[in-house]
Amino acid sequence: MGLYYRVAASIVTYRSNVYQLRKAVESFLAVKLPVHLTIVDNDSGQEYLSSLTVFNQCEIIDAGANGGFGFGHNIAIERAKSCDYFLVMNPDVEIKPGALEKMVDYMDDNLDIGLLVPRVKFPHGEPQYLNKRLPSVLDLFLRRFALGPMQNIGFIRRRMDRYEMRDVGYDYTTDVPFCSGCFMLFRKSVLDEVGPFDERFFMYLEDCDMTRRVVLAGHRAVYFPHALITHHWMRGSHKSLRLFIVMLQSMVEYFNKWGWKWV
Repeated sequence: MGLYYRVAASIVTYRSNVYQLRKAVESFLAVKLPVHLTIVDNDSGQEYLSSLTVFNQCEIIDAGANGGFGFGHNIAIERAKSCDYFLVMNPDVEIKPGALEKMVDYMDDNLDIGLLVPRVKFPHGEPQYLNKRLPSVLDLFLRRFALGPMQNIGFIRRRMDRYEMRDVGYDYTTDVPFCSGCFMLFRKSVLDEVGPFDERFFMYLEDCDMTRRVVLAGHRAVYFPHALITHHWMRGSHKSLRLFIVMLQSMVEYFNKWGWKWV
């Protein structure tokens, strides 16, 4: 990238929904700032991606292998030499008009923030509770297996509400120990300081690991409710045995790295 951008961004794809991906690309490139987008295809062989080259400020890279979420984003992070901010976003999100501009303005005014995340809703308007406290084994177990009516059992509901920071609420700007990887806006200098995603996490909990590293380096990770995106959020580990196993592997990697917290 020869030019200097306010925001460089990356989307990692692997057999992504074509319609959702195109909406994600269009919503980012509609931002009224100098921006650049790198789409990293984790060797999914999707020929339709070449059609996205018609968009200005968009490039597509074939990663040559499916090394996971962090692996793909790291390829784009390494290439982003000239930008103020770096955005990690999922292929199933859509940025609402003005949202990213508000986030950039807020980070410009608050230099202690290293990572900022927006309000997130499903496309039909229901909120997603993606801000989280640092997890224990129990929290991750309940989040995966406490489904349906079990979620209304008193202890489980209180535990999940606290884990998802519902006791703090989602109407005010607040510091977050565990930011969702679906949409993470980093100050590029902070990202350079803490380093790339830990590729030992194929998928799941790499966002928690990264948030912890940003905070450990002395920067704030903050939820900003005045910017909105929509996120389809397919919850793959609930539907795929393979992804469930991947999630378990990430749990082991996470607790081995940060210490085992059972309750």
